[in-house]
Amino acid sequence: MTEVPLQTPWAEEVDPDQVLAEYPRPIMVRPDWMNLNGLWQFKEAVAGEKLPFGTELEEHILVPFPWESALSGVRKQFDSYRAIYRRTFDLPENWSAERILLHFGAVDWEATIYVNGRCVGIHQGGYDAFSFDITAFLEEGQQEVIVAVYDPGTAEGITVGKQNNDRFSDPQRYAYAPASGIWQTVWLEPVPEKYIADLKIIPDIDREAVMVTVNASTQRTNELRVSVKALDGTSTVGTATGKFHTPIRLPIPDPTLWTPDTPFLYDLEISVVDSTRTLDQVRSYVGMRKISMSPYKGIQRLMLNDEFVFQMGPLDQGYWPDGLYTAPTDAALRWDVAQIKAFGYNMVRKHIKVEPQRWYYWCDKLGLLVWQDMPSTFKKRTEVEKTVFEQELLRMVKSHWNHPSIINWIVFNEHWGAYDVERLTEMVMALDPSRLVTGNSGIDAGRPDVDYAVGHIKDNHSYRPPSVPFGNTQRAVVNGEYGAIGYLADGHVWDTDGPWVHYNYADKAAATAEYIRFIEMIYGFQEEGLSAAVYTQWTDLENEMNGIYTYDRKVIKLEREQVTNANRSTYAQDRLKAKYPE
Repeated sequence: MTEVPLQTPWAEEVDPDQVLAEYPRPIMVRPDWMNLNGLWQFKEAVAGEKLPFGTELEEHILVPFPWESALSGVRKQFDSYRAIYRRTFDLPENWSAERILLHFGAVDWEATIYVNGRCVGIHQGGYDAFSFDITAFLEEGQQEVIVAVYDPGTAEGITVGKQNNDRFSDPQRYAYAPASGIWQTVWLEPVPEKYIADLKIIPDIDREAVMVTVNASTQRTNELRVSVKALDGTSTVGTATGKFHTPIRLPIPDPTLWTPDTPFLYDLEISVVDSTRTLDQVRSYVGMRKISMSPYKGIQRLMLNDEFVFQMGPLDQGYWPDGLYTAPTDAALRWDVAQIKAFGYNMVRKHIKVEPQRWYYWCDKLGLLVWQDMPSTFKKRTEVEKTVFEQELLRMVKSHWNHPSIINWIVFNEHWGAYDVERLTEMVMALDPSRLVTGNSGIDAGRPDVDYAVGHIKDNHSYRPPSVPFGNTQRAVVNGEYGAIGYLADGHVWDTDGPWVHYNYADKAAATAEYIRFIEMIYGFQEEGLSAAVYTQWTDLENEMNGIYTYDRKVIKLEREQVTNANRSTYAQDRLKAKYPE
């Protein structure tokens, strides 16, 4: 690890031989896999240079940490926006699979993959998983994989989230260091000739069933059947059979419902069988929950399992001082989710970043509602860049729609890079009708002309103090960002020279008093139809000083007990039922 101004408690636990060693895709599990994280050979590259097939590189990088991060061991920014990764590996001797898949959790932004000197494919998009069948490229003995990465960041109109090329050496305000290259787990998986490619799992609590669609690696599956089983522990509660590429109704009688207080998950077993044997099998899970809207006194409210539950959560940008986009360990990922819950929040807004699948797994497992932003750009896109953006948007939804914790897709934030808001919002609504969709999070106060009357949620950003937008019969109203109550915590500041933002208060006592005052306002806004509020933000981040925690997650900046009790008061059922009698 290179020198860095701050580091989290988990940085010292990073073992180069066991980097993020947990199974990376809990929503679709096979027993056999091989982790390729660890030390790779590495070098900065330039466009058009000869690739180093069969050639040792002198430098190294710790995968999967971005090359600008301290944990990568590099912590550099490249003027060329390009780099080359190289490593060799041997396949396990006990693998007798017909096909071998090479998976990448995410690579920012364009990745060209070579195996044993031949190109197996190219992927564009920094936030979604992709894989290639490398069977035809394998040779006897040792295998070589090379990954050539191009990440222009804010130099082009690509999807970057809060990354900004200029912030690496000059941190300030609301954009942060870039996070280029491989930043999620790289892994191998053996599969049969015809295998389960992906799943779509839709809970239906009204009909006491789950609709499971199993997609295959090929359309030639007429001779195969799909078997689906739901389990409560070791007890089978429902079974069904059907075909690939067609929804299968799996009954779950009298289901235990998933909520933040009781995040119960049923296990799923999905098998592919022919007339004599099981060809492929994966394990998954489902949370039986329903998200919807219902009017109360003419104003739409957000409903969970047909009950009004006020949603109270922090804005979480998913940055780490030592790993940037990549948490040091899985324990660190879990800690963030568990601590958000422990502070009395029942929801979190994942802001302009898409996380590894294991973060959503912990939200599913521990019980935390998720509003998922689509990462955006600060630039006006070309027509080609718009096409790429829309492909990334579709892949974000499709690759995460099995997580019960996710209940709201947010297409744009504060108009950044926004275009065709109505069309794209309606596209996401049609793609996933089981969830809510926000077209644009952030209506400027007093400027109704910048609101897009589309989607399920009308969302204003009002910091100090919070506010509530005018309600109507079509959309629920929320305060999607408020707060930014901050101060400098000596010894836990990323850039000691500043300039800083949101350090408006004297100390913990003053900041906590303001937090409590705002919570009482939010509770009162529920009478005006407010369904949710998002406090900015979970941790300090580079030069933003407005976190519940410092950036290194070592210091709590507000009084924990007071904040926890205040948060819980916004959705306490006895209080809400007295306020809203049926």
